[in-house]
Amino acid sequence: MAGIYKSPLVKVDYFGRVVSSDKGSEDFKHLLDKHITTIINFDDTEEDAEYGDNIILPRHYFIFVGTKDGELQYKPYEFNKYRIVVSTYKDIIISVDSIG
Repeated sequence: MAGIYKSPLVKVDYFGRVVSSDKGSEDFKHLLDKHITTIINFDDTEEDAEYGDNIILPRHYFIFVGTKDGELQYKPYEFNKYRIVVSTYKDIIISVDSIG
C-alpha cells in the first residue's frame, strides 16, 4: 500500500538529547551491491544533465564509509541524521550499517 506513514524513530542519547530519524537502514537497501562512485549527492546534480544508471541520494544525505575492506574507519562522534554509514569491499557497498 502506498502512502503508509511511518512515524520517525525517536531515541535519547547518552547526554539526554532527543535524537530522531525519519529514515532507517531499510530505506537505503537499493544502495547494496553498487559501486560507491556511481552514487551522486543531490547537491552535485545539474538540472539538464543526464545521469543514466547512477543513483542520486536524497537532499542533504551523504555516504560515509564506516568499514573499508574489513578495516574500521574513523567515525565522528557527533550525530548527523543525514549520514549513511556503509561497509564497502573494493569500493562496492556490501551493507548499510546505520543512519546517523
